[in-house]
Amino acid sequence: MLNINRFKNSIENEKIKMLNDELRIENVNLNKELQELKAINWILSQVIKTSGTIDSFEGLMKNITDILMGVLGVDTCSIWIKNDNINRYSSYSRSIYNSNEYEIDTCTYFPDDILKIKETKTLDMNKENCSFCKGENVNSVLISPLEDFRTNTRMGVIIVEHRNKNFFSENTKSFFDILSIQLSIAAINSKLFEKVNEITNKDTLTMCYNRKYFDKIISENLCGREYTLAVFDLDNFKIVNDLFGHKKGDDVLVQISELARKIIEYYEGYLIRIGGDEFVVILYKSMDESVEILEKLRKSVPDLNIIRDTGLNITMTIGVACSDLTNGVDKIFNFADMALIEGKKHNCKNKIHIATQ
Repeated sequence: MLNINRFKNSIENEKIKMLNDELRIENVNLNKELQELKAINWILSQVIKTSGTIDSFEGLMKNITDILMGVLGVDTCSIWIKNDNINRYSSYSRSIYNSNEYEIDTCTYFPDDILKIKETKTLDMNKENCSFCKGENVNSVLISPLEDFRTNTRMGVIIVEHRNKNFFSENTKSFFDILSIQLSIAAINSKLFEKVNEITNKDTLTMCYNRKYFDKIISENLCGREYTLAVFDLDNFKIVNDLFGHKKGDDVLVQISELARKIIEYYEGYLIRIGGDEFVVILYKSMDESVEILEKLRKSVPDLNIIRDTGLNITMTIGVACSDLTNGVDKIFNFADMALIEGKKHNCKNKIHIATQ
C-alpha cells in the first residue's frame, strides 16, 4: 500500500512539475509578447512623432528605416516607392550587410505580384520569387502595402527581411497593418509639403531651383551622399542680349533650361540657376557617369532651334567636381567654379573641365 501511495505521489509530483514547466514556458512567451508589444507601441509613437516633424520625404524614409532596423532587429528594411509620372521605383533601405548605412536605389522594374499584395503577409521563400530581397541568406520576408488614399492606388511597399525562419509573429504582422497606414499618410503629406515648398525654391523664369534652394543644399550637405557637382554657363550669351534684346535672351535661357532639366531630372539630379546664365547641376552619380550625362547636355545645346535661329555660336562650358575632393557642398562648388573659370581663361570654351586638388 505504501509503495502504491509513493507511486501516486510520484505521478502527481511529475504532473505538477510538467505543469510548472508549461507555466514557465507560457510565462516566458507572454513576457516576450509583452516586450514585443511595447516595442511596437514605441515604434508607432516614434513614427507619428517623426512624421510630424520632418518636412522632406527622403528625411522621413531615412528615419523610418533607422527606427525599424533598430527596434525590430531585422536584417534588412527597405521601402519601395513608385516615382511620380515615370515608370520607375526607388528603394530607401538599410541592411546589417552594409553596416546599416542608408541607401537609395532606383530601378525600372518591380514584381507586379508584390505590388498587388492587398494586406501585410509573409512569403514562403521556397515558393515565391524573392529576387527583390536585398539581404543575404534570407529565410523570412514580410511585406506590407502602402496606399495613396486620395487616389486609391498603390504607392509602394515596405519589405523587411531576416535570416531566421518564421521570424515574424502575428503581432508583427498586425503592427505593420497599422504602420503602413500611418506611413502612407506621412509619405503623402511630406511629398505635398515638398511640392508647396518647391514653389518658393524655383526660379520664376526658368523653373529651375533658385539660389535660395542652393543655399539650403549647402547647409544640409546633401545628406552625406556621394555626388558630383557641375557649374556651367553659356559662351557668347551676352551677344544675344546685345543684338536681339533681353526678351530674346530670356527665351534662350528658358529653352536651354528646359533641355537641361529634361536630361538632369531623368537621372534624378538637380538643376539650379544661381544667377544670369550660370547654373549648378548636382548628380548622385560617379564622376565618369556624370561627365557622360553632362557631355550629352553640352552637345545638345547648339542643336536647339532657338540657338540656330540666332546664327550665333552659343555653347556651354562646364566645370565639374566630385564630393570626394573635400567636405562641404560650398567647397565642392568652388572647385567646380574654378575649373570652369580656368578653362575659359585658357580659351577652352564648349568643353568640360574636371577639377583637381
